[in-house]
Amino acid sequence: MYDFTAYDRVLNAPWLMERFRDRYVDRKRLRQVGLMWNSFFSQYKPRCLPTEEIAQLGISRDKKVFFYSERIRMLCTASFGAVVDYVEQLELWEDIDAYLFDGTMDWVVAVTHEDAILCLGI
Repeated sequence: MYDFTAYDRVLNAPWLMERFRDRYVDRKRLRQVGLMWNSFFSQYKPRCLPTEEIAQLGISRDKKVFFYSERIRMLCTASFGAVVDYVEQLELWEDIDAYLFDGTMDWVVAVTHEDAILCLGI
């Protein structure tokens, strides 16, 4: 169940997500496979971890992050801790494809429906 009550919607979401795609996503591949995390530019070699390890990434729970849910195309801001809590409470049948990043876009954590997280720059 999508519950984003602890999150703030981002009004300039289209512009911000365009910047994200420009930096990380091969648009030609995206048209073929449909998901951004499966279309990262080939020079990026993400570290793949089980979803359960999201809380151990070394990011402060208080850090403000952007959270983009690709399935419902919604960009929000929240604390990293709120996102961790949300991900840890997902039920087995709930598929998620989402991205966490900060304003610098120097790092990305992709939470995939394959019960894995992909980490770039972390």
